[in-house]
Amino acid sequence: MFLALWYYFRGYVMIKVNGFAAERFMNMLSYRGVYLWDVESDGAGVRLKAPMGSMNLLSMCAEKTGCRIEVQGYGGFPAKAHRFKGRQVLTTGIMLFAAGLYLLSSFIWVIQVEGNERVESAEILTYCQELGLKPAAWKRGVDPEKITKELLIQFPDISWVSVGVKGTDVTIKVAETIEKTEVVDKETPSDVIATMDGVVLKITAERGTPLVKEGDVVKKGDVLISSEVLIGLEGEEQHSEYVAAEGTVTARVWEQLTDELPLTYEEKIYTGETKTNKILSFWGKDADFIHPSLEGAEVDVEVLFDKELSLGDFKMPISLKKEQYNIYTLEKKNRTVDEAKKELEDMLRKKTEQCLSPYGTIEKIEVHYEEYTDCVRAKGQAVLTERIDEKQKAEKGRDAVDGTNRESDTAGQ
Repeated sequence: MFLALWYYFRGYVMIKVNGFAAERFMNMLSYRGVYLWDVESDGAGVRLKAPMGSMNLLSMCAEKTGCRIEVQGYGGFPAKAHRFKGRQVLTTGIMLFAAGLYLLSSFIWVIQVEGNERVESAEILTYCQELGLKPAAWKRGVDPEKITKELLIQFPDISWVSVGVKGTDVTIKVAETIEKTEVVDKETPSDVIATMDGVVLKITAERGTPLVKEGDVVKKGDVLISSEVLIGLEGEEQHSEYVAAEGTVTARVWEQLTDELPLTYEEKIYTGETKTNKILSFWGKDADFIHPSLEGAEVDVEVLFDKELSLGDFKMPISLKKEQYNIYTLEKKNRTVDEAKKELEDMLRKKTEQCLSPYGTIEKIEVHYEEYTDCVRAKGQAVLTERIDEKQKAEKGRDAVDGTNRESDTAGQ
């Protein structure tokens, strides 16, 4: 392999040896240290390759053995370079291309993060930028060991980091720590209160004392499950203890609704005619030199693509955008009162569904309409089933705990 590379860069000559003493010719050259390769028979002679610069020895050995040599061509790097003699522009272009390729390979263009689930990749990449690891960074200026240590310090949820540089790509492999279980506070006294007005349908108290029952009307902020629990047998002296109340409360609630629709409106009628436009942006400023003539037409602009030019992960300040203009005309139309009522009903239902929590359901929606000469107005009420429980720190419980602590301190003194 080494000899092949050596003679490629040094150059070689391809010859044909004619005569009955071709074998003696080759033995004489080998004895004088001339390396021959790719030897093959060709009729009464042989073809072979010999190093460039050995022509004097080849001629001498041919004369002594009575052979005749015929040069069939030259190979290797010198022969290829000779082809570019007199083509300065092409040679310069090849050299500049090679230099640019080498220069670009000296930078980092792509950075990937693997193995993370809880820690966002964007957070890791943002912190790596502060450490100097970013697209278009000089590869020799990146210290993988330093970045590894800093990432472990910055992100407590990461237990192991590997920063690997391969070519122009950097791969950051991480292993996260075992996720901590969620700690539920069961010590601090707290009440379950109502988040909205309603009528209680169902109450389930896991801890604490329920203060309401099914059918009770409650207001927003009312305590539904108290943190105070009475300890002791009935008929004997009892004392209060305060706990973190837990439970769920489902109630029937009412939501007021209102909306209106005009009877006359404008509708877009698309003509089917479209025009496209390509825009080149530099540093956020559009260079829109060839804008299609719209002649005051009404159009909807649709962006077909908006692509930033990039080299790997490095975003260049140049982008190309292609827009399509869909031309339309505005046509005045009328809707009947019944059509307006139907649309209003659908609109109110959609609004109600958007306001529902994951636990809520719609029982019914009652709507009343007011008809005017130019519009229809809807006023209604949605009956919903919702969870209205929310935990809140108990003030009484806290005062009681603080008082107990004060009494303990006084007794200790």
